[in-house]
Amino acid sequence: MFVYLLNIFAVCVYALLFCTKKKSENKMDRTFFMILCFIQCVVVSSIRANIGTDYYMYAKGFANMAESGFSNLKYEDWEIGYILLNKFLGLFTNKPSVLFTVVSVISLTGPMYMIWRYSKNPFMSVFIFLNTYLFYLTLNYIRQGIAMSIMCFAFGFMKRFIEGEHKNLWKNKDMWLFILLVAVAATFHLPVLYLIPVLFISLIKLNLKTLPIYAVGLVVYFAASDAVLKVLLSHFHKEYLNSRFIKYGISYIYAIFMLVICVAMIALAFSMKFKLSKYQNLLLHLTLMMGFWQIVMTKHALFERFSYYTMPFLLIAVPEAISMLRGKLLEKSEAKVKEKMTVKNPKMRRKNASVNAETRVRQKVNKIIIAVDGLVLALMFAYNMVGLIVPKKGAHGVLPYQTHYGLDIPNIDGWFKS
Repeated sequence: MFVYLLNIFAVCVYALLFCTKKKSENKMDRTFFMILCFIQCVVVSSIRANIGTDYYMYAKGFANMAESGFSNLKYEDWEIGYILLNKFLGLFTNKPSVLFTVVSVISLTGPMYMIWRYSKNPFMSVFIFLNTYLFYLTLNYIRQGIAMSIMCFAFGFMKRFIEGEHKNLWKNKDMWLFILLVAVAATFHLPVLYLIPVLFISLIKLNLKTLPIYAVGLVVYFAASDAVLKVLLSHFHKEYLNSRFIKYGISYIYAIFMLVICVAMIALAFSMKFKLSKYQNLLLHLTLMMGFWQIVMTKHALFERFSYYTMPFLLIAVPEAISMLRGKLLEKSEAKVKEKMTVKNPKMRRKNASVNAETRVRQKVNKIIIAVDGLVLALMFAYNMVGLIVPKKGAHGVLPYQTHYGLDIPNIDGWFKS
């Protein structure tokens, strides 16, 4: 636990150096911040040993595939892209540490790029990434981690598709490039394909009439989930049939944190009378989709994996929502100031008074936004601590942290778990 908390603390220090208000718009400072975060996370990820519940499965799989070479392109039920990656690395070495280093770089490149390119608050985005088990996922579900990273690169095409015209879908370049990248991601983890229908669902304009679509879908799922899963798993991933991933769900405690974000996003959209840009509408869709799977996974744990394909978009959606809130508060407050000044001084002779009033309004709004930022960061950190403290070995089995190099790392897990 010490390493993960130190990782978060270091990111906070980098933020003070490169993400302060004066530097937030500086592209060079933004880039330095993201590079430091990327390198640090890669180091933590790549030198690990025996970390993650699937660690030994992937280490053994790599050794077996490195030994058999390209003569056999099948292994377990793993996808061809991941098998080829193992086979290629196996030409040079059979050491699992090399595999996990390469996988760490690939898995972290996508999320860090997406934050650098699209986030309105890089620090908050990285903080959310480290505290919502997305980082721990890359230490455990490494096939899904690679697919998630590729999906982050596909986000740009998704954004342009949603914001563009759709007169002729067959000739829409962004749509096909998005589908192509998702297809590539599916060669590492097949369930990522579900993002293709999500792309078209996101074209629906959300409002009070269309929002219930998610509620209806949730009710239908709970009514038919057992039968649907039985049919699907009899043809795909048969090893999950009658497994604990189907029979049992994940504790609702984990869903609560993410559902708070969903409710807050809906409330903000409602306060704005759903006057959202196409891009904001897309982010709301993705947030709701994440919330949908968070509820679903409380019945069948298997669907936690689907939630992880929409959760990365929180890295962009939460800072965007806070920016929207700030804009709304400023607009409303400044309108009141102008109204008061006009009533008190119709000829607007006291321009200094008007400027001072607007300055006070901005300061007040900034204080509110700082408080909101603090609440979000506290919520995400609490979510992280629940995941590290409650399960015996932490979320995704990432405790206790160990390395290939036998480093003497302080073990403070007992302080919290006791």
